[in-house]
Amino acid sequence: MGKKIALELPNSMFDEVMKFKEESNLPNEESAIYELIRYALTLPQYFRDFDWEMAEKEADADIASGRVKEFSSVEELLNDLNA
Repeated sequence: MGKKIALELPNSMFDEVMKFKEESNLPNEESAIYELIRYALTLPQYFRDFDWEMAEKEADADIASGRVKEFSSVEELLNDLNA
């Protein structure tokens, strides 16, 4: 037996829950919310604590300043990594 809770979600978030429900072929929104919470709780600590917004800003800055490399093949990428 578990606890019954009530959630109030913003419409935009509920729309995402419904999208997940449809994509996952779940029977109802309760199942979708349960699966999303269960997934979030099983994420490794690293991913829960990682500052994704900061990482995106750093990546954008690297791209804007040209600190990127392009490769025409996987082999070329691997050679660069191993160099």
